[in-house]
Amino acid sequence: MKKILIVLFFMAAVLDVSGTALNKNAVYASDARGNGRASSQQTMLGKQETFKAEFAYEMAKLTATVVSAPKADAENFKATVAYATAEATAKVLPLLPGEQKTAFAYEMAKFTARIMNDQNLDMEKAKADFSYHMAQLTTRMITNADYPAQGALLRNNADIELKPTNSVSVKESVAIQNTSPAPNSVDPETYSELMEELTHVGDRSNQPSNKVNMDGEIRYHYAFNSGAGRWDANSSGIRARLGFDTQINEQWRANAMLEGQKSLVDYNNKAELSRFNVTGKLGSSTLQAGSFGYLMAEGNIYDSGFKGVRAVFEGPVKYTVSYGKNDDTKDTAIATARYDDFDYNLEAGIYHYRMDNGSLDENTIWTLGGNYNFSNFSIGAMVLGSSLKDGGGHNTGYVMGLHYGDLKTWRPGTYDLFTKYYNQPQGTYIAHGMNGAGTQMQGFKGYGLGMHYTLAENFVGGLEYYNLTDKMLGRQGDTWWSQVSYYF
Repeated sequence: MKKILIVLFFMAAVLDVSGTALNKNAVYASDARGNGRASSQQTMLGKQETFKAEFAYEMAKLTATVVSAPKADAENFKATVAYATAEATAKVLPLLPGEQKTAFAYEMAKFTARIMNDQNLDMEKAKADFSYHMAQLTTRMITNADYPAQGALLRNNADIELKPTNSVSVKESVAIQNTSPAPNSVDPETYSELMEELTHVGDRSNQPSNKVNMDGEIRYHYAFNSGAGRWDANSSGIRARLGFDTQINEQWRANAMLEGQKSLVDYNNKAELSRFNVTGKLGSSTLQAGSFGYLMAEGNIYDSGFKGVRAVFEGPVKYTVSYGKNDDTKDTAIATARYDDFDYNLEAGIYHYRMDNGSLDENTIWTLGGNYNFSNFSIGAMVLGSSLKDGGGHNTGYVMGLHYGDLKTWRPGTYDLFTKYYNQPQGTYIAHGMNGAGTQMQGFKGYGLGMHYTLAENFVGGLEYYNLTDKMLGRQGDTWWSQVSYYF
């Protein structure tokens, strides 16, 4: 019974903190599943939540291993603690930003050494102390973490909220691996090696790692389209992405992504280096420069590649300023302010650009939106306006949405559901992040709904439906979008 109470105490403490982050999912979860356009910024949005969930999960597994260890032999118990702690430390350190690696490793080594050096060890008390200490350490690390930011590749979780930029120290697609059970006995040589590893792991974490991290995604999709003209063409293809990131020094990292697309039915055929950028600290800001993914207004304006520079100023209100261009615009200047609280968030933004279509027409889009999170639900709304009016004199639109669930790409059986209603004049978006035909229309209104489900570890399937009407032509375009993605 005591074991159960200890584990429950630990899990309650962890979930109280990690659950806060996980409930901050944006209501516009579907935008992460892009329509063949690169959507790495959406993944970034949930990366903070992914980090917290993975960290809490590993710490909970460690505590469960120690609490369930047999009490018959103190030396075997100590060996179990040493083995499990060393293994958990090795898994958790890559998840932490550089400046927190040392603090975490020191705390783990210090508490483990206390158990190792106790000649009259009370194992029941040691288990209770261990659980309490791990809960406190997990809470402290999660609440104070300087979250890893965008790596080279996107990681689609309905989190996925991305997450933009602090320095990257972890690949975005980290899958939870099964922990080997602690052995009943460890020979003296192995025991000594484990303890030495644990004692010195903090020293090593001070040194910048020049290791090149890699992760990837392979996605197959099929889109059944119906409607007038070009909206009646189906599309199918395979997209593969391979991301790389490496540490330049303590403050800066380099990120890159190779992308290939193969057409099966009316899709793209190409291979390119679609991302290459550096990310790091510059004064009080986090700076990103080069080619990277950019999610604008939760995908309601744009969700694809961007070439330029972006600076993020963290605080109670997070300010982001950017300048650059994309495939559809040039001279693009962006300024946003975002506030995140326990169960809601608010964001306002200004997006000014010149169209890169020969006309060089200027447009300014403004947005104001927010999401409210409760239980496993999230409800959100956004208002968008533009300086350009459409043929009917309209320049103001809105998006409303409801999201349910908590998709984890690494946890089979998890899922999310979403529904959204759109009413956007043509001037309120550049290249919409949805998988429907909205971007091809002269403004659109209608709804979208969908579901994503983790079929197996790192294997996710999705089905979405969009029913949209062109605001100027009055013609309808329907899309059934299906996909399966594998992350590695």
